[in-house]
Amino acid sequence: MPRFGADPHKFFESVYEGTAPWDIGGPQPALVQLFAQYPLREPVLDVGSGSGDLSIWIGAQGHKVLGVDFVSAAVSQSQERARSLPPDLVNNVAFRVGDALRPSVFGRFGSIVDTGFYHLFDADECARFVAQLAAALEPAGRYYLLAFAVDLPAADMPREVTEAELREHFNAHDGWRILAVEPAEFESRVGNIPSICGCFERTRGA
Repeated sequence: MPRFGADPHKFFESVYEGTAPWDIGGPQPALVQLFAQYPLREPVLDVGSGSGDLSIWIGAQGHKVLGVDFVSAAVSQSQERARSLPPDLVNNVAFRVGDALRPSVFGRFGSIVDTGFYHLFDADECARFVAQLAAALEPAGRYYLLAFAVDLPAADMPREVTEAELREHFNAHDGWRILAVEPAEFESRVGNIPSICGCFERTRGA
């Protein structure tokens, strides 16, 4: 993760000392729309779950979800926010510190959701991540993605993710079916960013 300096963990820990710019107090609307078209399947894994907005929203819809992030401060914020859920829903949501680049470590899932995680890594790392997704998803499991579609002229920013790259990684030969790849917006506290969202379904087991 060279975009974020020699110590990415330190960089992201410092971000969560305050309010992260991508923390909008709820799930990204582009992903909510995607879930409406292609419903989530349980259990759900939220990779790079940050301060927990998406996981908590998913739990509030009645789904079981695990959020994983390597930043302990983010996980602590998530756990605190999850306590605001109604008593009958609070057990739907769990958070833990871990390496979300290795989702298969956490079990098998019906859905894996990704709000701005994939675009933090270079293409080689993403290829390995996609192989991990295949190992972590049940047959007919789905991976939902929202990522930047532009390279921004600033330091410590995610990279551009293109439709061509996604179609290369999530191909039929490797056991994927592309349900959606479309333009979207990534909302942030400093403005909306042109992005790409997609839903990719496993056609066979790992």
